Amino acid sequence: MKRMFLLLGLMLFVGCSTERDRASLFAPEEVGVLVVDALLIVDKPLPNLFVRETVTPDGIYFRDQAGVTDAEVVIAHNGEQYLYRHSPDSLGYYLPPENAPLVVSGNAYALTVKSQGRVLTAMTTTPERIDIRDAVLLDDETLQVIRQFKRYEDGEDVVFSAPENQVPYQLGLLEARFEPLPVDGYHISIECLDLDSERVLESDLLDEQDYADLDRFGSSPAFEAHDGNLRLPWFAVAFAGRHVIRIYAVDRNWFDLIRSVPQFLGDDGSLQPGGLAGDSFERPLFHVGGGIGIFGSASMDSLGFVVLPKLATE
Repeated sequence: MKRMFLLLGLMLFVGCSTERDRASLFAPEEVGVLVVDALLIVDKPLPNLFVRETVTPDGIYFRDQAGVTDAEVVIAHNGEQYLYRHSPDSLGYYLPPENAPLVVSGNAYALTVKSQGRVLTAMTTTPERIDIRDAVLLDDETLQVIRQFKRYEDGEDVVFSAPENQVPYQLGLLEARFEPLPVDGYHISIECLDLDSERVLESDLLDEQDYADLDRFGSSPAFEAHDGNLRLPWFAVAFAGRHVIRIYAVDRNWFDLIRSVPQFLGDDGSLQPGGLAGDSFERPLFHVGGGIGIFGSASMDSLGFVVLPKLATE
């Protein structure tokens, strides 16, 4: 989770030259424009965040050199103001106050960043809680329920040890069911927790370098789910072992950013959102005043299961 959030803004921080492809307008041409990277998750404490600035395009980009260290950073909620402090461990990295409160669903939060006469502002309204009420395995032909999965409510140990949650690779369709929320859209991440488990993905379309580049963390494009049903695409699973799927009900700021970027990768490939069919934007949609970046929010629920290699079925 933390890794995904921190990588979300990496490509925003580099200034662009005046001669550039129209589809690559990630940032304004001016140098020194404030850039924020902050995502609030319902029922989690106020998050750490980054404040950086755009830099000249005619030099080598170093992330720390773009960090803003003198900013006054405040998040306001329900009449209270929470003043952030700069972390000595990373330039541009800001920490919430001690004992920061949990983020509340269905509430408005406002961000203000001030630095050397520059003022960045943004607002988000947090979505209501998302709750995965059922996780089932369907027969891929009849779509009949084969089994019901254990959920985290039954205990984390049970999630990964229960026979119901042991799924041979590509057997059936894994479907999560939840009550649809009045949000702009959803976003999904899937993570393999076992860093040394064997690869299960095999394809004639992939060569050895492609296999070497496979990552154990990935995420989806922005999508809508009016019926509250989500089916796991097996092509998103490359390794055996314990997996966690996290479903985010996201606000407009989060939804618009990831759907307006056709390809948005961190330097380890961990974040891979994309545009919805028919969308065509000249630059990402930043709901930020006086700067660029993301100040968004989401509610999240997750489910866990174990992918068994194909040999386990033979």
